[in-house]
Amino acid sequence: MIAKAWLAGAAAVAALGTGALVASRFPAPKADAACCYFAAQEKDINQPGQKAFIAWDEERKVEAFTVQPKFEGNAVDFGMVIPTPSQPKLDEMPRDFFKDLAIYTILMPLPDGIWEMGGSRRARGGLKSGGGAGALGLEDKKNDGHGVKVLEAGVVGSLDYKIIVAEQANGLYDWLKENQYVYSGDKGTLDFYITKKWFFTVMKIDPKQMKKGAKGEYSGEVTPTRFTFASAKCIYPLRITALSVKDQTDALFYVQSAKQMDLEGDLSWMHSYRVMWLTYMLGCSANADQQAELQQRTDWVNQKKAKDPRYETTKLEWAKKLGDGELSVVEDPLKNYGQMGLGALPDGHKVVTIDELVESYKEEVKKAKGNPDDDNTKIVIKSMRERYDAAKGSIVKVKDPDKSFNGASYEWYANREAPAEDVKGLSRLKGHLQKGQWVTKFRKILRKDEMTDDLVLVAVPAGKEEEYVRIMPTSPP
Repeated sequence: MIAKAWLAGAAAVAALGTGALVASRFPAPKADAACCYFAAQEKDINQPGQKAFIAWDEERKVEAFTVQPKFEGNAVDFGMVIPTPSQPKLDEMPRDFFKDLAIYTILMPLPDGIWEMGGSRRARGGLKSGGGAGALGLEDKKNDGHGVKVLEAGVVGSLDYKIIVAEQANGLYDWLKENQYVYSGDKGTLDFYITKKWFFTVMKIDPKQMKKGAKGEYSGEVTPTRFTFASAKCIYPLRITALSVKDQTDALFYVQSAKQMDLEGDLSWMHSYRVMWLTYMLGCSANADQQAELQQRTDWVNQKKAKDPRYETTKLEWAKKLGDGELSVVEDPLKNYGQMGLGALPDGHKVVTIDELVESYKEEVKKAKGNPDDDNTKIVIKSMRERYDAAKGSIVKVKDPDKSFNGASYEWYANREAPAEDVKGLSRLKGHLQKGQWVTKFRKILRKDEMTDDLVLVAVPAGKEEEYVRIMPTSPP
């Protein structure tokens, strides 16, 4: 049985971070130019929306999320209000953190059969599963007359911040205005968090930390900031982001945890992923239970869309439990990026050299025609050496062709591709990605009317986890 990790992958944001709230007075951010990357890395980096890297420790009940807002305008016009259930610890993260994550999760191609070795070419369509900135200064913790207490103040990266608590929405609303945090939202949203006794981190650009343009304007992408805090459950403060959304937002999440994570209920990525994966399996190997599940899930999605034509499922874009192969990429990116360190092959499969492949081919020719050194064979071998160069991928000998994806005795695992300079930068992820942890990447187009509450992330039930690292023909864009 071929392991799921070798069979699936997703084809695959940068205006506002988690809970970020910015003034509506300054111009929309400009997307920077990007190279043409394999899969959807450009979309991950430049598409307006919000993105977050969430790390969840269920045992300790500690969450950390990293966000990176973009801005363009005057420093006094740029503000963020980020609510958390407890007082956070703030840390600066690498400036290219999200770019590195996007490149790290570029998908790998599916293995292709090496047909010079014969075998029955199987039609595509059937799979077999197998130092905290908070130390920079404290302010007066006394109530300032608005029912607002400043618990901590400092600078993280290029952002001035204050961590505050408030007694009522009216007081906080007035405090934000008086302290030049340009808040374009309503008091009801503030009260939503005040009632739950949440903490607020308010942030704005520190002009001393930024480069000014010829006309006195500030523009660019802020250094990512990590917020670490205690929480009873893994949560993303979605409701407050609705205030900066006109109609809908493209929300991209990377979630690292000991268990694979998903969104609750109708927002689960299972609704789209399982339909896609099971549809792909139906070419030759879906059993009765899998066919029944496909029908059930398809019916559910159709019924949901019939009631709400604008409904969009959450899309799983990459998922893997990190092992030595995955972490080898951040240790030696240029060497291990192409095949994610190759990782664990299906049982009985093994990597072979081009010389071994050529010798096997000669043996097959000898059995079939008697002369392995004729001109035609030499032409084929020359072509094989060029096509299956070790710098371009890996040659894998299959244990049982009848149970393999392609039905071939040998398969070609082509490398994924990205510019060398960007690949080298993946070493910056060292220490942030942890062995034995799941990293799950998913995207949801959220309409404003869907953003009435915060998002709760939950663990995928044991035995239902889905590894998703290779492109399928039906992968979502």
